[in-house]
Amino acid sequence: MEDDELGMEEDAEEADGYGKSDETVKIEREADDRIVKHIVDPRLPTKEEVIAHEMFHSPYRNWCPICVKARGKEMDHRKSLEEPKGLSEYSFDYCFPGDEFGHKLTVLGGRERVTGSVMATAVPTKGATGKFASDKAVMFMEELGDRSSKIIIKTDQEAAIKYLVKDIIDTRPEGQTIPEESPVKSSGSNGVIERSIQGLEGQLRAMLLAFEGRIGRKLDAREPVILFMPEYAAYVVNRREVGADGKTAYERSKGKKVKCPGVEFGEKVLFKKKPKDKMDKLGARWEYGIFVGVRSRSNEI
Repeated sequence: MEDDELGMEEDAEEADGYGKSDETVKIEREADDRIVKHIVDPRLPTKEEVIAHEMFHSPYRNWCPICVKARGKEMDHRKSLEEPKGLSEYSFDYCFPGDEFGHKLTVLGGRERVTGSVMATAVPTKGATGKFASDKAVMFMEELGDRSSKIIIKTDQEAAIKYLVKDIIDTRPEGQTIPEESPVKSSGSNGVIERSIQGLEGQLRAMLLAFEGRIGRKLDAREPVILFMPEYAAYVVNRREVGADGKTAYERSKGKKVKCPGVEFGEKVLFKKKPKDKMDKLGARWEYGIFVGVRSRSNEI
């Protein structure tokens, strides 16, 4: 009887992969196309992150029951993890960061509410009906996976934003863009974008001050290098600012850790150039350039 039980245990072990070589188990697992590779919810912490957090329970994390019981706020702008994601909700507005010389930069800012992702780009004029601003907004949506899915655009009733929303609706697939307007002269009704604009302006100000400190002189808003700053400011905010859930906006939207180039804005760097002539064997392969940001869609520097 004991021999039979022992034999049954050995059969069970073999069924689980015990008693086989590692290579045999690996081949069998690769051959089984029924194995599902589970994707981690980008808004949930990993086991390692939970263990590290439970040492001190600092900083605050909205997925930690102890933190919520001790320091939780009554409302959280993020959706509950148990709730369905619903439609992506985008907000847009203009801001006009200026300088001591009286020159102003016209910047279009945007934010997606669920992930907290932001965008910013310098535009020629406020409320222009050209395609530049709307193309940038649509590109932002596509980066977050909303190329053809149904979305909500929430704005105030300012005429300049209405032009932008119309251009976006015309650019995207028909019927996939739902406009929502906040009450007239009620900036608090669209506080998501108002807070984002403040954060973007703060990041832009910090980048400008650091850049001026390195070059040893003041810059005004008309200089061409300034036009690159808003997009890179949004890039940094999305990848460096950590929310109460312990995630950056990039991690929430992409579900993976982010890698940022360790280069300051405006820094002089060497870059590898493409040879114009295959016969040019002795020409320089590297040249100096000025770092002005990263194209977030393709991660090109």
